[in-house]
Amino acid sequence: MLYFRQYRFDLASLSLYCEEEQIALRPKVAQLLSYFLTHPNQTVTREALLSALWQHGEFREAALTQSITELRQALNDSAQQPIFIKTVPQQGYHWICPVESPKKRRAEVLNKVTWAAVLMVFLTVGGVGMKTLFSADHVPFQSINKTRLIIFPLQNETGVDANAWWGYALEASLREQLHDQFQLLPKSQNAEFETEKNANKLTLTLKPMQQRFVLEAHYGNQTQQLVVEQLDEQFASVAGQLITQLNMHKQPQQSADTPINRGMSDYYRGVQALMEQGPKLAKAYFDAALLQMPNHVPSQLELAQLSWQMGEIEEAERRFAAISLTSAKVATQARFYLYYGEFYKARGQFTKALSQADQALLSAQRSQQVELIAMAYQLQADLYWTLQRWEAYQHAMNAAHTLIGSRSFAFSEAQRSFYLANPPAAGPIEKTLLNLQNSRPVLEQAITYYQQTGQTMSLIQALFAYGQNYLVPVTITEPSLLRALALAKQGGYEFLEQQILSYLGFYYIQLHQGQTALQYLMQKRIDKRFLPSYEQQQLLIAMAYMDIALQSGDSEALQQAITAYKALLDSDYLYPVTRANVKLLFAWTWLKAGNLSAAEQLTQLAFADYQQLQLGEVETYAQYTQMYIHLLKNEPEQAILLMPTHSESQLVLLYGAVAAQMNHQEQLKQQLVAKLAELNNSGLLLTQLQQLEQQSATTPSVITGLIDAPYSVYCQSKWTIN
Repeated sequence: MLYFRQYRFDLASLSLYCEEEQIALRPKVAQLLSYFLTHPNQTVTREALLSALWQHGEFREAALTQSITELRQALNDSAQQPIFIKTVPQQGYHWICPVESPKKRRAEVLNKVTWAAVLMVFLTVGGVGMKTLFSADHVPFQSINKTRLIIFPLQNETGVDANAWWGYALEASLREQLHDQFQLLPKSQNAEFETEKNANKLTLTLKPMQQRFVLEAHYGNQTQQLVVEQLDEQFASVAGQLITQLNMHKQPQQSADTPINRGMSDYYRGVQALMEQGPKLAKAYFDAALLQMPNHVPSQLELAQLSWQMGEIEEAERRFAAISLTSAKVATQARFYLYYGEFYKARGQFTKALSQADQALLSAQRSQQVELIAMAYQLQADLYWTLQRWEAYQHAMNAAHTLIGSRSFAFSEAQRSFYLANPPAAGPIEKTLLNLQNSRPVLEQAITYYQQTGQTMSLIQALFAYGQNYLVPVTITEPSLLRALALAKQGGYEFLEQQILSYLGFYYIQLHQGQTALQYLMQKRIDKRFLPSYEQQQLLIAMAYMDIALQSGDSEALQQAITAYKALLDSDYLYPVTRANVKLLFAWTWLKAGNLSAAEQLTQLAFADYQQLQLGEVETYAQYTQMYIHLLKNEPEQAILLMPTHSESQLVLLYGAVAAQMNHQEQLKQQLVAKLAELNNSGLLLTQLQQLEQQSATTPSVITGLIDAPYSVYCQSKWTIN
C-alpha cells in the first residue's frame, strides 16, 4: 500500500482510495498511477510510458493523453496548478507529491477528523512555528478527546419577540461555561446537524408561566425544566444551574454569583437586532450598551464593524484605533483581528488585512473555538486568492474545510465569482468546482434553517451564495438573488446590498441582458475608498456596455464600452488580475469594432500578464484570441504555432482546425476535429466547421460570418452549460 496526501493505492489490486471511499479507475489509468507512484520525483518521458503501458495500438499517443487527463480528474489535480502530476514541456511528466510506504505512515490512532484538524495547524502560512504551537500557553487543539456538542438557538415561545435577546445571551453563557468540557460545533453548522441522530445536541425552549418563564432543555435522553423569574442579566447564573441539572460537567463547577451588569441586556439586544432586524437598530443598542459599559470591547467591536459596513469609514477607523485589548478575552481578541482584517480587505489593503488574519488565527487557536479558527483560515484564503498565492490559498481552504466542512465554502467561495467567463477558473479550478458542488446541499439546508429561525443576515448570505453557485439551475438562482437583495434593502445591510447589486450586474451580463445589468449596477454609487468593490463595479459597467454592443451592434454602447475600458486602464488603482482582464475584454471590444491592430496589442499584453500571474485557465482565453486574430489576418501558420500542445479548449481546437484548413494540413485538421468531437457541447462548433468546408474560400469575412469569435465565451458558464 502506498500513501500520498489523502489517498492510498493498493499496488496488488490497483485500487485507489480516498479516506474510506474507493475511486473507480479504468485498468489502464490505474496502471498509469501505479507507474507514477513507483517512479516518484523523477521526470518520466512519454516514450517510457508508452513503452511500459501502450506497446501496441494505432492511437497510443491519444490514449496516453486521455489517461493522463482521467487520472488528473480522479485526483482533482490541475495541469496549470499541479499537486500530483506536473507536465514537463518537451520531456514528459513528473510526479511531484511525496509518496509514503506503510513503514513511514504514522499509525492512525487519533480520530481522523480531529487529527486532520491538528495537521491543518501546520499548513497555515501565518508564521506559526512549532515552538509557538506547543508552548505552555498555546496548545492549539486540546479538544482532541472531547465530546462534540451542538447548542441550538433558544426557541422563544413566550409570544414576545423582544424576549429573544435573552436566548442569545444564554447561548453565549452556555458556550463559555461548556467550552472546556466539550468540543462545541460552530453555529454555522446547526443546519447540517439539525436532523443528525447521532449528534450530541442541547436544545432550549423558553415558555411563559403566569408572571414567570420556564426554560426547557433537552440533552441526550434528559429533559429538564428551570423556572426563570425574569429575563435579566442573570443569564450566566441560569446557564450554570442548567449545566448542573443536566450533569454536563464531570466535575460540577462552583461559580460565584456574577454581579448584574445592566448594559449586557442592551449588548445582546444588539446581537439579536444585527442577526434579525438590521444594523441600524443594532447600532442603537450597542451605543446604549457602551453608555453603561464604556470599556466593553465586544460592543466597541460591533460598532466598529457596523460603521464601515454602513459607509462610515472615518468612524470605523476611529473606533478600531480606540479599542484596547489589554483585558479582553482571547476569543474577543481573535474577533478584533478578524473584524479589522475584513475592514482592510474591503479597503483593498490586502497586506495589512493578511497581517490581521494571521493574528486572528493565533488568537483563535488559543481560544480553542473551532468557528473562530475556521473564520481566520477563511479570511486568509480570501486574501491569498487576491494575492495569487495559490498554494497558500489551498492550504487555508483545506484547513477551514477540515474544521467545519462544506459550509466553509458557501459564502467566501461564491464571492470569487467575478471573473472572466467561468469565474473560478483561475487558480485551483478543480478544487473550486468541488467546493461549489459540496456547498449546494449545505446551502439548501441553511436557507430552510435560517428561514425557520428568523436569522435574517445569515439568510441573506445563504441566499446570495446559493444564487452565485453556478451548479444550481438558473430558474432557481435568479429568485434567490432577488430575494437576497430585497431582504438586504429592507434590513439596511448596505455593504451586503452593494455586493448583491454588483453580482446581479454580472449575472444579467451572463444572460446577455446588458440593459438590465446596468439598471442594477447603477443603483448605488460605491465609495472609491472601497477599492475592490468600486473596481468591480466599474469593470462590470464596461462589460454591460460591451454586451449590448456585441448583441445588438449598438455603436453608442460600443463607444461607451471603449471609453469605460480606457478609463480603467488609465486609473492608478486597478489590481493586477483586473488589469489583465480589462486588457483582454478591451481587445474583444476592439475586435467587434474591427480594429485588429489594437486588439492584437492588448491581447499580447493580457497573455503576458496571465503568464506572470500563473492564471493558466484564463491564459488560454488570450491564447485563442491571438489565434483568431491571425486567422482574420490570413496568417494560419502563426495561429497553428500558438496552439498549446495538449489543449481541451473548444475554441483552441476550433481555430486550430480552421488554420489547418487554410494551410491545407488535412491530417492536423482531422486530429483537431476528432479531439473537438470528444468534448461536451461541441456540436455547434463542428457544424460551423462543416459549413466552412463548403465555402469556396476561407476569407476573413467568411470566418467572422461562420465561426464563433473569442468574445462568445465571456458568458460561457452555467447558463450555457445547462
